[in-house]
Amino acid sequence: MASFFNLTLDTLAPTGLTVSLNDSAEYTTSATVTLSVEVEDSPTTGYQMKIWGINSAESEEDASWETYTSSKSITLISGDGQKTVYVKVRDDVGNETSAVTDTIILDTKVPSVTITGPDKSKISKVATFNESRFSFSADVAFEEYKVCVVPQNSSTQEAGQVIPTTAGSTNTSGSDGDYEASTPIQVMINGTDLETVSGGDGVKIIKVFVRTAAGTWSVA
Repeated sequence: MASFFNLTLDTLAPTGLTVSLNDSAEYTTSATVTLSVEVEDSPTTGYQMKIWGINSAESEEDASWETYTSSKSITLISGDGQKTVYVKVRDDVGNETSAVTDTIILDTKVPSVTITGPDKSKISKVATFNESRFSFSADVAFEEYKVCVVPQNSSTQEAGQVIPTTAGSTNTSGSDGDYEASTPIQVMINGTDLETVSGGDGVKIIKVFVRTAAGTWSVA
């Protein structure tokens, strides 16, 4: 019969805790994101983690310890804007890390475009008769735009053909990344450029698309 036993003392918290939301993306268009959690310790048997700053636990007091996993789907707190998610990890004997965070901007807005004009609804390729002008603005700030010929009114940007500027059309696309909401952009379409992109006479559907920083293109 043994008169001794081994007892391990462990007072060190898990090391190297890192977290990321959607692989450290700056934006998300969905409140549901993937949280990645990593520690340097191995193995992680018996480890737990606590997550807050999410829909089910806005504060640490609302959060509960759960089984540690390196990847988990979470739902951000509702409402557009920057979100910060907090994570702690503890080992199998209760040693806790400090909280580590990552941030992401939730942007669920679908931009809407308003066109003013055009000054002409019929053009040719003859000088002084070959230009049509209009302006457009969006209800939110955006990073990119394109003026396209589309097959139907409801077409999305994937179906659009950008009008070139070879013959003198102006502002038919842009990607400067700093277009403010409600600020008009002036566009001129030249008849030769319109023919190049659409081929042949007839009524052409012109549609403007804008893309937000979160990557969402306008539809309507």
